[in-house]
Order: sequence, then structure tokens, then C-alpha cells
Amino acid sequence: MPGLTAYGAYLPRRRLQRSAIAEANTWFDASLRGLARGERTMCSWDEDTVTMAVEAVRDMGPAAQVQALFLASTTHPFAVRQNAGIVADALNLGSGLRTMDVAGSLRASTTALLSALDAVGAGMEAAVVVSADKRKTRAGSPMEMLSGDGAAALRVGAEGEIATLLGSATVAADFIDHFRASGDAFDYGWEDRWIRDEGWLKLVPQAVAGALAKAGVAPADVDRLIVPCHLRRVPDGVAKSCGVPAEAVADPMMGTVGQCGTAHPLLMLASALSSATPGQTIVVTGFGQGCDALVFRVTDAIRTARPKRGVAGWLERRVEETNYAKFLTYGGVVEREYGKRAELDRSPALTAQYRNREGVTGFVGGRCGQCGTVQYPKAIYCVNPNCGAKDTQEPHPMADVPATVKTFTADHLVFSMDPPAYLGLVEFEGGGRTMVEFTEVEPETFDVGTPIGMRFRIKHVDERRGMRQYFWKAAPD
Repeated sequence: MPGLTAYGAYLPRRRLQRSAIAEANTWFDASLRGLARGERTMCSWDEDTVTMAVEAVRDMGPAAQVQALFLASTTHPFAVRQNAGIVADALNLGSGLRTMDVAGSLRASTTALLSALDAVGAGMEAAVVVSADKRKTRAGSPMEMLSGDGAAALRVGAEGEIATLLGSATVAADFIDHFRASGDAFDYGWEDRWIRDEGWLKLVPQAVAGALAKAGVAPADVDRLIVPCHLRRVPDGVAKSCGVPAEAVADPMMGTVGQCGTAHPLLMLASALSSATPGQTIVVTGFGQGCDALVFRVTDAIRTARPKRGVAGWLERRVEETNYAKFLTYGGVVEREYGKRAELDRSPALTAQYRNREGVTGFVGGRCGQCGTVQYPKAIYCVNPNCGAKDTQEPHPMADVPATVKTFTADHLVFSMDPPAYLGLVEFEGGGRTMVEFTEVEPETFDVGTPIGMRFRIKHVDERRGMRQYFWKAAPD
């Protein structure tokens, strides 16, 4: 039987306090005070759907051979360029795999998961499903308060499952709770009561009932019900309608994360798996122009299957943010004056990028086959002065190798979206040094010797041509 073999997640480090949003906007809309409790995840300027997806897959643990990668999102950075292909290159998954972008609905993640499970059931060995969203919201809107940024990833296979698929069902319906036309920046939402009563409370129970019937599971035997809804009392209402025990309803994480769009069903599933025990039954739903429902049975393999950080680990790795203007700037909601130093026209060097994609996108260095010296970037000659051998460099992936800060400088003159710009030298365990740009720096705790990890991030955004260039930066671990 196909099922889940690994899981991972990613949540940005910054947590914008909803009280900061309310303070700036209640002069116009006093009702926002009712949403001012808690916090929401907030991407930095150099994070987007692609970068978060890479981190979520890395969180699953050591890379494994897969035959397909599905990236589900409603905020893919590129309309014409396969976003899943960028993720696959960053993870060094090779060229012999199927990559696919899945979009168009907030249930794109569960649709992608069903497709991956079908592919494995038809004979494919393994596939990765990853979902991420960084939704742009209007300033002062309820969606701005309730949304969050995040990603989650699942590996699907037929061996070593931590959760086996028992059954699934889909209800397709062009029920429009919100929409965004091609070329528009913001979603247009409809009235909450209509969405709740005619959407969630009618379509979701239909799908859940169908999935439980196919799985041969009684509603009373469900241990965890995942309903990724931002509307209060909807998860409990769905459970009551389906006959599922109230205590089985999973926490939607609205107070600590927000609703992360397409990623939210998988994010909640990753959280549920982290505390699951063998024999438990988990039902996960995805809502958007209908509903998907999947029923999983947790296996004994869950005892040893753990991500690097998981949802709980990312929640702990938080930095409180109260600067609402920074949030608007990072999200591109306001047009800010950046000064003359920001006026650089960098046309994309697509030829060089393709030829050097292994080192640039995949962060693969070289290891001398003669003396064992590690270096980045990989070159024709070994950098060891006692060796200097030619054409002995073997590919050496370095993105997951621990490193420490050797030198750094805080540059207040060069343009940076998060000034000052931190640049310096890092040294990797086992050898290899390289100059890097640092991100997520906290000046009070950052110094020479600080342990760092490499993060796949946006290097530069070419607003004129709509191109964004990615590279690896170093962040305190």
C-alpha cells in the first residue's frame, strides 16, 4: 500500500505581532481589534514559495532517491518557468525525475498528494510532495491578519511507510470562497458566513464521509481530524457533522502561524505526525473549489521517523517582529524609496547560470580525488598548495555541511533590503571556505565562531524583467 515515508516543514523565523497590524489600521477599520491576538509567520524579503519549499524538503532529513517532485502553491514566483524544477536543482535530485507545478486552488497540496500516492500505487518507487505559499495581502485587510507564510513536505513511497493510505474521496464544486484573476496581485474574498455555512460545513463533511467509508473506518475511531480553516468553530462544526470526536480536532495553529494557504493541510499533517503513535487514524482535508479527504493509519515506523526540526522546532526558532512597515516593504505592498545605490540594472546571465547551475543552484563544491581537499567553488586545479592536481575535482554537495563564521563585516554603504549587509568568510566542517552573504543576523548574538547553516534564498530581484535570481546564504543555526 502506498503511504507517507517522511515529512518535514518550514516556517520563517520572523513572527509579526497582529497587534502591530491592528495598531496601524484600526483608525480605519475598528473591527480588526477582534483579530489582534497572537502572531503570524512573516517571510523575509529574500524568501518566497521556492525557497521555503527547498527548506521544507531539507527538513525531512537526508536526501533520498525520488522519481517525481510536485510543488503545490497559489503563489509560484514564475508563471512561465517551472518552479518545481528550481526546487529539484537546489536539492540536487538529478535530471531523471518528473517535476510538476500544481496550482489553481487552496486544495492544490492535497490534490498533488493524491496524485503522488496514485503514481506510487501504479509502480513509481518514491515521490516528494511539497507545498508553500507566500500570499500578498492588502494592507489593513482581515486576510493580512489571518494569513501566514510557510511550507511542508511529504515523501511518498510503498516501503517503510510511517502512515499508510486507507482511503480517500474528493468532492469537486466550483464554490468560490475567494479568487484571484491572472495578473492580479491580491485575492478577492467573499462573505465569511456564506463560506462557512455553504462551503466548509457542507462540502468537507461529504468528502470526509466518503473517505471514511472507502477506508472502512468509523467516524468515532478517528484520532486526528485536520481541517485547515481560519474561521473559528468550523473545525469543531465539521467534526460534529461527521460524528468525529471533538477531542480529535487538530489545532489549526492560527494563534502562532496563521493560515498558510495551500501549505496549511500538509503543515498541520506534519505537526500531527510529530506526536502520532502507531495505530492512530488521521484524516486530512484540503478545501478549495471542493474538498479532498485522505485517511491514513500510522505505523510502527513513526517511532524512528523524525524531521530535523519539524513544526515544533521551527515554532521555537522565532524572532518577534513589530515593525509593520518592514512587513509591507518585504511583501511588496508599498513602493518604497531605496536610494541611488539601489538603482542597479542587472540583466539575467541565463547562459552562465545554466552552465554553473550545479555550483550556483545546488551549492556543489569539489573534493580533490588525489589529496581529499574540499573547495568551493569547484575548479580545474586543486587549491591545496601541496597538491595542485588538475582535473581531479569530484562533486561534493555542501549545502548540508555545518560551518562557522571565520570573518564578517557589516556594510552600511552597499544597498541591502535589510541593512546593514552582512558579508564574510565561513569555514565548513571537513574543509572548504567561501565568501558568503549572511541572512537572519541578530547583531547581539552574531560573531566570529557562530555556527551557521546554508539557506537557499533570493539573491536579487530584477523588477524590470520579472526575474529573480537564487543563491545560497549563510544563516545562524
